[in-house]
Amino acid sequence: MKNFAVICEYNPFHFGHEYHISELKKQGGNVVCVMSGDFCQRGEAAVPGKYERARAALSGGADLVLELPFPYSAAGAEKFAFGALDIISRLGFPLELSFGSECADAGAILQTAKNTLSTEFEAAVSKRLELNSEKPFASVYFETYRELFGESGIFDGSNNILGVAYSSQIIKRGLPVSISTIKREGQNFCGTGEGFASATYIREKLFEHGAEALEKLMPEYSYKILKAQAEEGKIASPEKLFPVFASFLRMHTAQDIACFAENDISLAARLIKAGNDAENMQELYSLAVTKKYSPSRVRRALLFSYFGVTREMLCTPPAYTVLLAANARGRELLSNARKKADIPIITKPADYEKYGEKVKQAFEFSRKAAAVRLLAQEKAGSAADLMRKTPYIEKQT
Repeated sequence: MKNFAVICEYNPFHFGHEYHISELKKQGGNVVCVMSGDFCQRGEAAVPGKYERARAALSGGADLVLELPFPYSAAGAEKFAFGALDIISRLGFPLELSFGSECADAGAILQTAKNTLSTEFEAAVSKRLELNSEKPFASVYFETYRELFGESGIFDGSNNILGVAYSSQIIKRGLPVSISTIKREGQNFCGTGEGFASATYIREKLFEHGAEALEKLMPEYSYKILKAQAEEGKIASPEKLFPVFASFLRMHTAQDIACFAENDISLAARLIKAGNDAENMQELYSLAVTKKYSPSRVRRALLFSYFGVTREMLCTPPAYTVLLAANARGRELLSNARKKADIPIITKPADYEKYGEKVKQAFEFSRKAAAVRLLAQEKAGSAADLMRKTPYIEKQT
């Protein structure tokens, strides 16, 4: 039986995610998800908790859900892919990476990835960046690609771009992972038109109108999990972290934070000024954003500066992963993985110290992020409770 890997956030789990997994199940495959933990690629706290999102994924057809820990979970496409694929490649059994894409053409995505890894392309991007230091990296990157390889619709889709990032990591590192892609159905990540409601749209609805407004936008099981989280005051809102981040920025200088991942002295200065001037989280981000510094870049730069995430940390492979959820098939896969994997799979957070010093240091760093995420909830809760968590295990097949 084929084993599929899915790199995901499920923030929250919606109909598009359910569709993707169902297409893999039609092929008779097991589905292993490597899912972001407490913070996501946007540089913000995951809205539902990671164990709850993993439980929704299991209800949606996944067999095994493992955590992509912080800081990889909050990194840009390249380092996000680096962390997730490192975990996938070290589980000890063959996996085919499946992802949704706008083009549904794995061959075109692979060829694009190969082109971007050519020395000619890398040199041209570096030269353009020197000449256009105020331009966003993404603009320079795409313009250079079109100049060297002609027009490509690949970069018109956010999921295509992630697919290129995944493929680049596989090629560059020679990972034993094949890829396949399915046509992404529904909206792009911020769309609100026909088709499946996007995660961004669902989050906006949630914060504007409450959980009750989401009933028809999500699978019933996922909606019930999210609604229960809302009723318990456990939904994380980015706005809640404004006092945390603003106080941090008001206590530091640009020189203090410019060295961290995604940051530089110019962006650091903008963040410090924004932190002193803004009255809420949205205003803080808006004051720091420019043509060069996208909203996602600004959010990640602030997040990584707060936690002290260095560029070197994001270039170091994950020291561990955490079991978040599994059904009977997933437990079989997990049993095989424990025999052959060369990455520790932590079942109970309380047991993390037994995996050695390297895991201990990485886990404790990630645990700080989990503790801060709690402050974004309506009811913050105790950070000590994080150590009492256990994976969601579905008994039936």
